[in-house]
Amino acid sequence: MILVLIAFSIICIFFTIAYILLKQLGMASAVQTVCGQAYGAKKLGAMSIILQRAVILHIGAAVILSFLYWFSGDFLKAIGQSDSIADKGQVFSRGLIPQLYAFTISCPMQRFLQAQNIVNPLAYMSVGVFLFHILLTWIVVYVLDYGLLGAALSLSFSWWLLALLIGLYIIFSPTCKETWTGFSLKAFSGMWPYFKLTVSSAVMLWYDSMTVCQSLPSFNFYIHSFIHK
Repeated sequence: MILVLIAFSIICIFFTIAYILLKQLGMASAVQTVCGQAYGAKKLGAMSIILQRAVILHIGAAVILSFLYWFSGDFLKAIGQSDSIADKGQVFSRGLIPQLYAFTISCPMQRFLQAQNIVNPLAYMSVGVFLFHILLTWIVVYVLDYGLLGAALSLSFSWWLLALLIGLYIIFSPTCKETWTGFSLKAFSGMWPYFKLTVSSAVMLWYDSMTVCQSLPSFNFYIHSFIHK
């Protein structure tokens, strides 16, 4: 029964997650593009400002999306779901609100490192956190019996752990000593031009995603025809 409830809870946040992927991953892609240009032009100090500017914008987007998470139960009821499913879905979604903010912080940092071809440390940290998350979820859900809320909060905790590890790596690693110059109020300047760039990047990714989705039925048809020849 618990798996069924989780499945319906995921439906509750599906559209919100889709919006995050289209909006915030598009914004993060802009981080990688601009940081990559700065890195190639040897303007290494500018990369720190770009990263901080992106995090500020992402947090602003997360604040807006938090309302969708918080009132997800009302949304489910509005589209005809039963009260029991909507209530369980709302519990799970609210437990994921901290994860939303961790995602908005960690995603730009990941793109910041990728623009410098720093990939292996990201992989090691991600695998380590993933293994820890499996153990944590088992303890919280099955040992402590915290159910849906425990599953959501354990996921949020794991995302924050990943964000913390990446942040510490950026601040203290010698590989980022030239690209990370510390926190600066300059990140608040030039916000509007950068915002327009992130929106353009998000729209482009959305269009690409729709193109792929539209091509899937034809691809499946060709596969089906080939198998039944």
